[in-house]
Amino acid sequence: MKPYLSCGPHYTYGWLRRIELDAVDLGFCYEAPDGDLIYSTHEDHGEIMMLFEVLDKDGVRYLCDREGLMTP
Repeated sequence: MKPYLSCGPHYTYGWLRRIELDAVDLGFCYEAPDGDLIYSTHEDHGEIMMLFEVLDKDGVRYLCDREGLMTP
């Protein structure tokens, strides 16, 4: 598991839950502050997505879900 700087529900980081944009084939929709739409098929993301702030090898911060913490 990657070390992380902070964690919290999606709205902590300015993400919006966009229920009206959910799609059967794509999953639950969230909108990042920059307008990007992020889709997840994880059942536990139906209401809240927990996000983790990670520092990459170049010192750039990014957000990921728990699954993203587990990938190298």
